[in-house]
Amino acid sequence: MTVAYQRDEPIPVTLISGFLGSGKTTLLENILKQEHGYKIAVIINDISSLNIDASLIKNHKIVTTEEKVIQFQNGCICCTLRGDLLEELIKVCKGDQFDYIIIESTGIGEPMQVAETFTQEFSELMAETAGNEEDIGILKEIVQMGGLNKLARLDTCITVVDAVNFSNDIETTDYLADRWGSKNNSMSEEDRTVTDLLVDQIEFSDLIIINKVDGVSKRMLKKIKKIVHTLNPVARIITTNYSKVSNDKLLNTRLFNFTKALTSPGWLRSLDESNNRIGYGNDLEKNRVTPKPETEEYGINNFVYRARKPFHPQRLYDTLCDKFQIIERINLPEADGVDENVSEEEDEEQEEEGNEQEGEKEDEENGEGEDDDDEEEEEEGQELTKEEMLRNKRNSPLNHVVRSKGFFWLATRYILRGEWSSAGSMLTFSAGTPWFGAMAKEYWPQDPETVASVRADFEGVHEDRRNEIVFIGFKINPAKIKALFDSCLLTDEEYEEFNKVASQRDLVKIEKELSTMYEDGFEDWDFIQEE
Repeated sequence: MTVAYQRDEPIPVTLISGFLGSGKTTLLENILKQEHGYKIAVIINDISSLNIDASLIKNHKIVTTEEKVIQFQNGCICCTLRGDLLEELIKVCKGDQFDYIIIESTGIGEPMQVAETFTQEFSELMAETAGNEEDIGILKEIVQMGGLNKLARLDTCITVVDAVNFSNDIETTDYLADRWGSKNNSMSEEDRTVTDLLVDQIEFSDLIIINKVDGVSKRMLKKIKKIVHTLNPVARIITTNYSKVSNDKLLNTRLFNFTKALTSPGWLRSLDESNNRIGYGNDLEKNRVTPKPETEEYGINNFVYRARKPFHPQRLYDTLCDKFQIIERINLPEADGVDENVSEEEDEEQEEEGNEQEGEKEDEENGEGEDDDDEEEEEEGQELTKEEMLRNKRNSPLNHVVRSKGFFWLATRYILRGEWSSAGSMLTFSAGTPWFGAMAKEYWPQDPETVASVRADFEGVHEDRRNEIVFIGFKINPAKIKALFDSCLLTDEEYEEFNKVASQRDLVKIEKELSTMYEDGFEDWDFIQEE
């Protein structure tokens, strides 16, 4: 397939996201019924979910695609792409039959995944890493065009929110599979909750339609609007019933901007505002938490927790594991740039560890170590139910925390920062990038303004290592959450011993010694690998 048609202007694309039953299809039908002056192509995932009159279909092209996920060889979740969507977009854009495209995303769709397909950088990356000939062909064609954005531009990213079910959806413990069945979920969605996806859809949109408003009280509607605005301060918000919105607010709005979408989430705005209100000094107590004045109506507030001490890993894990469904994603960064100085002694220690691991493997094959398996099974049998976790969260200072995001510092991890993200009852931890204090200067950003910003985060011997987490919720109590997390930090005595170890020059030695000093419930971040 070759590109046979070049357009003077890219075709505008409106993306409609939202949960099943929120009113996405009704919105689409209303758009097609109104006078709009466009020749519209509609791309949807499942024709059975679309009940549109034959008269509407007659005047518009309806394309249905089954979900086809292209999985790339590196196995990274962020490197997946919906191949059928790309193929249909190319077909529509290459002709002159249509001048507008509407995509109705699946109910469990994340809008950012669709938006990424319009970037040239993403197209090039995917073409380099695709795993089979068919996928390579699709992606190479996009690259030859100069990227999908040369033929089509994402104009508006809409999320339809169901007002009636919003309160339940924002606090539920349900996984996507619990709500809609595992057959509707890709492998990467198996561990996601309904709340997590709802927050993602709201945070990335530039137009949010709160539908079915007649089904809630005026006070509840104001609360929903406040929550949505807190999660995404820059998005336009429209309230309606039966998804009735005039087309001039939906089509060719030029609202979407990828950079703005990435920087619009409320947690990021809260962090920026907090940074403007506080200067880093030597007063640890002063810098731990920066509350935002609780003047907002209906009790929607946010604050930033800060600490220049590391968390005791086991105390932090124990504090959280009975209140949240914890997901740990260990997507380790490349080792380039870490200022590591591994000695011969360190190499020998790594070799000894490798021999020990081989010995343990042999013991398992010979039937030894079965007691350990029994212990693990016993521990698994003691796992809390979702209802128990929700009850524990409600009885803690973390009650009513809707969203939290940031990074954290574990006493056993001196090289990498931890990344923290919660939505409702799900809390996700992942291994982040190295602290700048652990990186050789040659790998730092070169832009002087960025370097100045990085250096502004440096303080004391541990440089930029710190905890910085934004919390957003309903009438959350900053003082109580501060006390909860302060209790998870190293004590003064522990911190004194920590500093003795951290005073060494060799980062790898520091990390290995610290890993033996504290119990640690988190998954290993095996950043330092044997050659």
